[in-house]
Amino acid sequence: MNLMTPKYVAILICVLIVGLGCGYSIERLTIKPDTELTMEPNPSLKVESTATPNVAQISANLMDRDTLLRILSRVHDSTEGYEYTEAQLKELQANQENKDYSKVLQKFIQSRLKQEITSFQTISKSVNPRSVLLTTSDQRAYMVYMKKDYSHDGIWIISGFMDYMPQENQMNEIYTSVPLAGASGDVKEWAQSLLKQPEWKKEYRTFGDRTYALIKSSSSYSDSVELEEVMLSAGEVYISYQSYQYAANSNKDLINDYLLLELKGPGIRDVIFQNTYSNFPLVGGKEPVPGDEGTLSHLKESIVLDQKFMELAAMGKLRGIEYGIGATEAEVIAKWGKPHEIGSRQVEYQQWYNYQLYFWPPDQKIGAIRILGASVPYTLPQIKKALGNPTSETNGVDGIWSLLYQAGDYELYVNATTKDGQVESVMLKKKE
Repeated sequence: MNLMTPKYVAILICVLIVGLGCGYSIERLTIKPDTELTMEPNPSLKVESTATPNVAQISANLMDRDTLLRILSRVHDSTEGYEYTEAQLKELQANQENKDYSKVLQKFIQSRLKQEITSFQTISKSVNPRSVLLTTSDQRAYMVYMKKDYSHDGIWIISGFMDYMPQENQMNEIYTSVPLAGASGDVKEWAQSLLKQPEWKKEYRTFGDRTYALIKSSSSYSDSVELEEVMLSAGEVYISYQSYQYAANSNKDLINDYLLLELKGPGIRDVIFQNTYSNFPLVGGKEPVPGDEGTLSHLKESIVLDQKFMELAAMGKLRGIEYGIGATEAEVIAKWGKPHEIGSRQVEYQQWYNYQLYFWPPDQKIGAIRILGASVPYTLPQIKKALGNPTSETNGVDGIWSLLYQAGDYELYVNATTKDGQVESVMLKKKE
């Protein structure tokens, strides 16, 4: 069984960090006299198992979070398996204390390692068999695999044992964050070619004896990427990251357009990227591709007009879309892709499904947003009932009936062809 899958290691890290802080203390457990500490009868090591190597000395206390992360990010397994004869199992069955897994665990560590357990935590999803992660008085960490044998009166037996050890040639940091300006020529050229692309990218490349990984957000000024963790195991690097979408007026210092990492360690043969959190919807676990159906499907949905809608309108936003008045053309295209249509209604607009955006020169920021009637399932009387009486009601150009609502520094126009007719469009713009 491969114990070092990314999911398994991630579980170990989370549980050990939390678990050791609140794990079980066994200092008060009754300890037998030294003559009884050995776990008799001794099980046989499986033929295919290898002896456990010496554990590299860890100077920092294992309760230190950073130390735990360094250890667990450099884990490699060296497991001893144990088999028992029927005679040995019957002898163990005769001792009622072997029904208590904590006492079986304690006796094993005292006998096998000549150490005392300082903390332990069951980290497996099942309690039988169970995997127990523990630390000992000499500041080392171990995994013990146990199972309950119901055919022998429910005694607990040790089925396997593994120590955690940082590989001595990997005690230093396994990655360095590199600013683009500080990258070497070939690395910079490779990174820049990816940064020019509008969509999210996650790629790695080896240059000579050095491997680099790049995670970039979309070209939207509001998208950001944050590094969570980098782990190395058996030549595979696991990079966990999070993706965020900030408001258009957010502090730009909060936004990371990209992460460029130099990965360290011998024999890197693969890099696996995993998005562990995103504050915007992912498509199949991945960041959306600009302009695809998963990115734009919300632009075909019906809107709900109520007081919450008006509250957002007073901030220059419309419920249901991520861009409001003041967002740039570049931001929109970076996520929505090229418009489905470009037209003109006195001034030029760009249309994506049922939304028309008007970008004002010279900086090409959204000055007005129009929602077409296909997404507005209301008549004008229904609008008045939902939003209250308008500031004004006019029968304007080309026989279009229009309701005007004031929303802070913005104006909301609701248009129909007749006084009681179906809404043809809703437009939000800043007061002139």
